[in-house]
Amino acid sequence: MMELLAAFLTGVVGPIAYFFVSQYFARQRDKGRDKVKECINEATLINDELEQIREEFKADRVWITQFHNGGNFYPTGKSIQKFSVFYEVAKKGISTVSHTFKNIPTSLYPKAFEHMMDGNGLFIPDYKNPKVATYGLKGAAESVGTKASFLIPLFTLDEKYLGQIGMDYVSKKKKLSKDEWEHFQIKAGRVAGYLSTHLAK
Repeated sequence: MMELLAAFLTGVVGPIAYFFVSQYFARQRDKGRDKVKECINEATLINDELEQIREEFKADRVWITQFHNGGNFYPTGKSIQKFSVFYEVAKKGISTVSHTFKNIPTSLYPKAFEHMMDGNGLFIPDYKNPKVATYGLKGAAESVGTKASFLIPLFTLDEKYLGQIGMDYVSKKKKLSKDEWEHFQIKAGRVAGYLSTHLAK
């Protein structure tokens, strides 16, 4: 009888008690949090990082897009996958693109996303060069005056594809050297780390 009681306490009561205690402490921890302040601090941190990248690579714009749920299909209710620019910095005199690329269905750029989903970046030094693969992005780029773009996919710590970081050149075409491209990839990894931490909170 005592063995049954001990097994019951360890197997049933223990996990239930643990669940309620952990929920209690989670609520207590959240009471003292200022989520708006946290969000602003994290956005400032990421924007500062983007500004450093923009200055280092003499880019006109640096931005981050993230995937999100953008509503539901009729009549099935299935989620519509979209992306938006969530962070952006631009050189003085260069227009931003965050207002243009907001709630865009991922289905409009399947070639670009399929390529990046496998961990590959997009290297587009000249949108007007017919020999350069633009992965279906040429129209969107030209609509905002972009002459060259470099995009790197961003992944969470558990390897989920969460978006991309992009660097645009508006005033002139640009070709990154091998060292510059590799350095940009390192910077992108750092930014992905910030975003993963932010999303995990």
